[in-house]
Amino acid sequence: MILGFKPDFAPLIISGTKVHTIRASRRWVAGQLISFCTILGPDNFAKFQPDGVARTVQTIRATQINGTYLIEIDGRQLPGSELVEFVRRDGFESADQLFHFLAGYHGLPFVGQLIHWTDLVY
Repeated sequence: MILGFKPDFAPLIISGTKVHTIRASRRWVAGQLISFCTILGPDNFAKFQPDGVARTVQTIRATQINGTYLIEIDGRQLPGSELVEFVRRDGFESADQLFHFLAGYHGLPFVGQLIHWTDLVY
């Protein structure tokens, strides 16, 4: 199945910096084939690396309460230091940047899927 990314994310995935992605859909399951593609336009994708496999799919919830960013994965809230690593592993420079991205596309609170193509699990 195609997993589309903005072109800015492709180098982070290729380098191994970005090791998972957040999606609003509920269509991903572990074991599915991933076609890594950049989104060039409506129904226009370009593959940027060999296919992978969705090794793990976890439920993610992101919200902001009293100015504090909170991420829960499979019901477990990430502590501050782990949240910083999570943000970096998802290809963002800061929690502000990640939450601005999620709020702009989906609104907060956000509930979706965290798709892993490495052995990392939270």
